[in-house]
Amino acid sequence: MVTGPDGLLIGEAPGVDGSTDARIARVRLSGQVAVITGAGGGIGRVIARAFALEGASLVLADVHGAVDAAADDARRSGVRAVALMCDVTRSADVESLARRAVDELGGLELLVTCAGIDDPGLLAEQDEASWTRVIDVNLNGTYRAIRAVLPEMMRRGRGRIVTIASVFGKTGGFGFITAYAASKHGVIGLTRALAAELGSQGYPGITVNAICPGYVRAGMGIRTQSTKAGPMPGAEIFERYYKRQVPLRRMIEPEEIAHLAVFLALPESAGITGQALNVDGGYVMS
Repeated sequence: MVTGPDGLLIGEAPGVDGSTDARIARVRLSGQVAVITGAGGGIGRVIARAFALEGASLVLADVHGAVDAAADDARRSGVRAVALMCDVTRSADVESLARRAVDELGGLELLVTCAGIDDPGLLAEQDEASWTRVIDVNLNGTYRAIRAVLPEMMRRGRGRIVTIASVFGKTGGFGFITAYAASKHGVIGLTRALAAELGSQGYPGITVNAICPGYVRAGMGIRTQSTKAGPMPGAEIFERYYKRQVPLRRMIEPEEIAHLAVFLALPESAGITGQALNVDGGYVMS
């Protein structure tokens, strides 16, 4: 009997609420290879762990060295995992992810694009370099990752692409995140356009969907952010300004994002493509 770092049997996963009461044996992604960008921390790391518990082999990428620890976590779940330093603004870095997936792990069926930054600021005050970097990481980085894996998926005639957007990709946000909101609107547009393109070109086995998190208790969702009242931790911003607008009256846990990412990687989601699915406690109802 082999257990993971949380005491679960390998192949088991916690319930939707994070509890371990209803443990269900799961290896639903066994035999598949996933590339995950931004896997060193926040939502990306939690998604990597969820995919590992489901049996997927992983190529984990991040610009930070923490990606090595994420790969170690995955290996403790009994799966193969490759950790790579990767700057998604560099095409050569991103292209290496697809090559390593095929050459070392033998396939490439899944992509999750979690790499992202916020760099908040008011449009009238934010310098052009800051704006451009947010767009280059969040939108162009997503494009580069998709462009790198797509030829292999098209060759195989199947694949699952999951982009991480945001509910602020459907709204204007709250000020101070104009570049971020614009980039995430772009990610949703890219997701929908590519889904239509692949279908029209005869690749119905490749689906493309976006997950739109609300305020998540991880990564950007808990970091200190700029506001009109000054710098403020994300959790406090949620409590002050958003909680009353969220029917569930709570932040989203990163595991809840990971559960949806796993579902979108499964055969059961084959009829879903071109969608931007909110996980936000009801904040945006569309």
